[in-house]
Amino acid sequence: MPQRSPRAPRPTLSQMLAREKRPVPPLLAERGEASVPVKPIDRRRYYDPDFAALENARLWPRTWQMACRLEDIPEVGDYVLYEIAEISLIVVRSDRDTVKAFFNACLHRGRALRDADGTASEFRCPFHGFTWGLDGACKRIVNEWDFAHVDKADFALPEAQVGIWGGFVFVCPDGCEQSLEHFLGPVVEAYETRGWSLAERTKAVHVQKINRCNWKIALEAFIESFHVTETHASAAPYLGDANTQYDVWEGTAHTRMISPRGLASPNVGPLSDEEVYRAGMRPALGDAADALTLPDTAESAREAIAAARRKALVGQGVEIAAEATDCELIDTIQYHVFPNLVCWAGWGSYLVYRFRPLGTDPDMSVMDIMFVVPGGDPGAVPEPQVVGPDASLQEAPQLGGYCAVFDEDSANLAALQRGLRTMRKTGPVTGAYQEARIRHFHAMLDKSLGQG
Repeated sequence: MPQRSPRAPRPTLSQMLAREKRPVPPLLAERGEASVPVKPIDRRRYYDPDFAALENARLWPRTWQMACRLEDIPEVGDYVLYEIAEISLIVVRSDRDTVKAFFNACLHRGRALRDADGTASEFRCPFHGFTWGLDGACKRIVNEWDFAHVDKADFALPEAQVGIWGGFVFVCPDGCEQSLEHFLGPVVEAYETRGWSLAERTKAVHVQKINRCNWKIALEAFIESFHVTETHASAAPYLGDANTQYDVWEGTAHTRMISPRGLASPNVGPLSDEEVYRAGMRPALGDAADALTLPDTAESAREAIAAARRKALVGQGVEIAAEATDCELIDTIQYHVFPNLVCWAGWGSYLVYRFRPLGTDPDMSVMDIMFVVPGGDPGAVPEPQVVGPDASLQEAPQLGGYCAVFDEDSANLAALQRGLRTMRKTGPVTGAYQEARIRHFHAMLDKSLGQG
């Protein structure tokens, strides 16, 4: 029987859930404890062009991946370009109830049909004028007399497989054996049974950060809380990084972590409840939090921080918050949807991340940062703001207090890419428990590439 992985000092998440004063949904109480072998990760997969080429040939063409939000293409003819590695797709609302994804290449000489997001009534090639409708059917072959060998009826634009979940448009470029719903599995159940539905939310912020690192390096920095004490020192007094629960389930590529707030990290030493409360309220109140005292109605800093969040949400019209657990209101409940999507759940934050290679360069990537919020204005969906590799996220003030947090993360990424190239060991050595999600991700990646 495999040995149980080590755990950090108490309290555990299970113990915190046992103290909740509202009913705890079973999905929060469940634990994923699949065994993930502890072994080094081959560092070459982060920079080797041959490994990147393998991903480009076997991962991205054959895997479900999020392309955009439905509110990005609200009207018939609206389209966005989804680009990853060597693939470019035109994701278009072809009629009121249908979304299609066409490969972005003219079937005449291969010129990209579209160079940027926009709205169109048809797709006309800027090179010679060959034209296709929003349904992909060929409408015009220029000088058709010279193309008697081409059957217009068989000259439709090739399509990627499309699926919709949670207001997101997913694509599988070369077709997937599993339906999207089957692929997502437990993720669908989690969001749809607890009122966290992302379909009822709207994208309010979208920033694209270009990073000088492999897409996997960027992803891995956001699926563990182990780095909080060192990288995000200001959060350690109110975030139990080492108390985080990591869930890896048998039979699915997707994983979860729940990082509790309202208690100090075990790595910073004991703090009073009042100190934790002030630190935990600082992100919302700034310096005014220093004058706070722990409310008499609260038994702990965790309970007081959750009560403040509950009151704020109810005031914003999120009525479900009145019955939500403290965990749902303030903890980082985060799902990694293989291979490259990360969605926060509950009511603590509305973050969504997506990680992609930038072209075919294994040393460059792009991280999409989105806020997908309750309500919102579907008619005011922002276009992505691009922040360059050497620029600060302070250039995107719409991220609010997260600007500084993401800058702290970004400071590690290029240095990780450089360090892995000069490392003289096989590769990263991960913690048995705290970094199990990373190893599971690589095991699932190997499986997708036909190596596992």
